[in-house]
Amino acid sequence: MYLNNELVTKKWLAGRLEHVIWDNDEKIITEQVQKGIDYGFRVIFSPGHHWHNYVHDLLKGSGVIMSTPINFSDGLMPAAAAAKQAEIAGKGGCGSIDVYPDMAAWKMRRWDLITEYVHAVRESFDGEVKVLTMCNESLDDMYRMCEAIKEGGATHIKAYDYNKQGAPLDRIQLLRKKADELGMGLKASGNGKYWTTAILMGAYAAGADYVSASNTFQIVDDLPIFEELYSKYQY
Repeated sequence: MYLNNELVTKKWLAGRLEHVIWDNDEKIITEQVQKGIDYGFRVIFSPGHHWHNYVHDLLKGSGVIMSTPINFSDGLMPAAAAAKQAEIAGKGGCGSIDVYPDMAAWKMRRWDLITEYVHAVRESFDGEVKVLTMCNESLDDMYRMCEAIKEGGATHIKAYDYNKQGAPLDRIQLLRKKADELGMGLKASGNGKYWTTAILMGAYAAGADYVSASNTFQIVDDLPIFEELYSKYQY
């Protein structure tokens, strides 16, 4: 099957997936990283700064980018602390980071403070900076958030639903247009095991460049089943 004029294969799918690891167990991390390399994922996450060097060594020579979350505990980490986390991530070998914005500033709609927050992180990190954008809010707030993180130096908009669901496809479509306008990439994310192969393909069709998930192996493995079912509904 084709999507946006590209032939969809397991390799194509894996190359647009970012595998998230939350475990702090060495055996699980090792197995998931090695399996992720075999699958050909674009990005594999280090669950925290204690694991950066270890995961980086496992990924060495694979071409897979290492990423890690910044300020994901409660969204209330001060800018200086987030910048320090980003600096540690860079020194540990991360080529990408996912950043939770300053939630206090978000609740006050202080776009200037969000810009300052992202800028502090950007100044400490040279790689991809993907900042969560609360895409379940009003369109005006969503767009202003995109503009604020762009001004701060973010490279990617991360479509995220603060209501603990997956990013709505209609919002991904709108964010694709905004990302193109701002010259940014677009990544979609959900919570838990939200993503299935079918929902993922919808996100890509809507305009997402990448998707991050923790059940990426199942997503790739289920592609043949999705293709078989999809073929029955082509007219």
